[in-house]
Order: sequence, then C-alpha cells, then structure tokens
Amino acid sequence: MRSLLVLVAALAAVVSPVSAASTADSSTFERRPALERELVRELNRIRAARALPRLLSATGLRRAATEHSRAMLDAGFFDHVSSDGSPFDQRIRRYYSDRGWRSWSVAETLLATSEQLDARTMVVKWLESRSHRAIILKPSWREVGVGAHFQATAPGDFGGAPTTVVTADFGARAGRVG
Repeated sequence: MRSLLVLVAALAAVVSPVSAASTADSSTFERRPALERELVRELNRIRAARALPRLLSATGLRRAATEHSRAMLDAGFFDHVSSDGSPFDQRIRRYYSDRGWRSWSVAETLLATSEQLDARTMVVKWLESRSHRAIILKPSWREVGVGAHFQATAPGDFGGAPTTVVTADFGARAGRVG
C-alpha cells in the first residue's frame, strides 16, 4: 500500500482597526467527528504540559476547517489556498468574523495521510515540523476548530489512495468593539 503523509502550515495575523468544483462522488466522504474531538483534546494536552492557555472549541473555526478538509478531498488538492482561489485567512474570515473586534489573527495546519493514525500521532507529526510547532504552541491562540474527513478513493494529489485530511484552524480575537 502506498503511504502518504503530508504536512503544511500557514500563519496570518491581522491586527487593525475594525472596518467595515466538485470532481468526486460526495457520498464517499466520511466526516470523522470523534477524531476532531480527540485532536482538540490532544492539542490542549500538549499546550497544558507547557503551561499554555487551553484552546476553546469555536464553531466558526470548526466550520471553516471542516469545509476546507472536505473541499480538498472533493477537488483532489492539498493546499491552504481555498478551492475558490482565495487565501486561507479570507476563507476562515467567512466563518470566524473579524467584525466587532479590534484585532483578529488566524493560523492553519493541515495533514493528509493514507495511514490510519490516531490523534496523538497526528499531533506528534505536526510538532515534528517547525512551522506547525510554532503555530500549535503560540501562547496567544484562544480558539480552535478541527475538520477531519476521509475518502476511500481520494482523487488528484491523493492518487486514488484512501486518505484522511485534517485541517486545524487557530484563532484569537481581542478588543471587543461596541
């Protein structure tokens, strides 16, 4: 069996005053909510061991992450750039708004694998990457959303292999306006 393990990280910070194609049969997607919950627990375990603040699960970040994992499997690509060509921070902003906040920042980690990995192993893989480690251990993150999807025959970049794709979106908003 061909083995695929890919990790990608991205970081964007926006601190400013507030201003105003499917190629696969979607019935083959399986969302993995238990894995999503386990990943949040494991991220918090790692952060607690370093006296970092606990990450709260945020609905908007989870929706952004879930949608991106599914879109990547659906279209057969693996990238922070969204399926519509927009940068990851613009995609996240659609679900995790910066409106009403003086500062807003987000980061994203991705993982794709054809191996069956548990949450602890996935987080260890992320921590082995310098850029992922920096994101996961950044003290200012307050919220997280994880989206995990599986497809038995993933197209495009995944070469038809059974693939699990995980997106973890991290966020911090501060300075409530109004």
